[in-house]
Amino acid sequence: MGDERRRIGAIGEAMAAGLLELQGCTVLQRNVRCADVEVDLVARQDACLVLVEVKLRGHAGFAPSDGMRPQQRLRLRRAAGALFARHPWAREVRIDLVAVDWRAAEGRVCLQQMRGVLSD
Repeated sequence: MGDERRRIGAIGEAMAAGLLELQGCTVLQRNVRCADVEVDLVARQDACLVLVEVKLRGHAGFAPSDGMRPQQRLRLRRAAGALFARHPWAREVRIDLVAVDWRAAEGRVCLQQMRGVLSD
C-alpha cells in the first residue's frame, strides 16, 4: 500500500509541477528536505522563490485548505526561511498549495492552486 500511495503522490506532484510550468515557473527541486521539513516542490517565478505543498484527494467534499494543519503551516514557514537564505537571487518567498482532485473512477482530474497560503 505504501508504494502505491507514493506512486500516486508522485503523479500528483508531477501534475502540480506541470501547472506551475504552464504559469511560467521553473521547478527547481522536488521533495526537498530542509529544516526537518519535506517540501513537495520548490520553484522560481522571476525573483520569487515558491514553495509548494501538494495535496492529492480522490473524494468529494474536500477543500484544499483542509490539507494544511497549523503544525504543517509552521513547518513550511521554517523551511521557507531556510530555503530563502540559500537562494541569493530570490527577492521574496511565497508558499502555495496545489490541490489535486483525482477521481479515477469518474475519469476526472482537477487542479486548484492557492497562492500565498501563509501570507500574513
